Amino acid sequence: MSSTSSSDRRALPLALCALLLVAVAVKVTSHHSEAPPSPTTAASSKTQAPSTQAPSAPEQVTLRPLPVSRTTAAHQWTDADATQPPVIEKIAHNSDEFVRLVEENDRIKRRQLVYRSQPAWQLVEQSRATGEPIRTLTLPSLDGQEVQVEVTSTDLDPSGLSGSFSGHVAGHQKSLATLAFIRGREAFTVVSPDDGLYLQGHPREPGELLVASFDPDKYLNVPGAESIKDLPTIPSK
Repeated sequence: MSSTSSSDRRALPLALCALLLVAVAVKVTSHHSEAPPSPTTAASSKTQAPSTQAPSAPEQVTLRPLPVSRTTAAHQWTDADATQPPVIEKIAHNSDEFVRLVEENDRIKRRQLVYRSQPAWQLVEQSRATGEPIRTLTLPSLDGQEVQVEVTSTDLDPSGLSGSFSGHVAGHQKSLATLAFIRGREAFTVVSPDDGLYLQGHPREPGELLVASFDPDKYLNVPGAESIKDLPTIPSK
């Protein structure tokens, strides 16, 4: 029997939203200081200093670097396997990001680059214009699949350009879904143990998400911590 209190369980969505906001903020403030290296160069950079100084000015960032294979009204999926080093070279902004994504492969099952047609801030703008609250979100899964989320709580900046949503997968109250955004950059987590759904989305560029299916047994593997698979039931509004 878990000793985690109900207040601790209720705090889980808020904690995840805070982490996601930090991830988005880091992407917003980071400077892309170098071009993606070759797999050999990036792998060796973990153990030795680079032999040449990084260029002082960033190179042009390639938006939507991979071709689209599947499309819905809300999303476009690329078909390249984004766990493979040649593909990671195309999506990583610099050597540090290349190495991070390669190392992350040990904790995930798959990764795809997905383009978003309507970011969260636009939904907020529409909601304020119509007076209708945001009750549902559509988040991307893999291979053209989408996850419908029932929103149970919202925390928005007065500008509407940043904030977070939390809730659960529609029809699965013992699940968790969070989305955080700053302007067009977004990050999300979806955990639904009953149907084996464990997803994370990280921002690449505005309107671009790296969506990964992760291994719950390796996610935040802290000794003595409660498994992410042990979720409370989140009531609907």
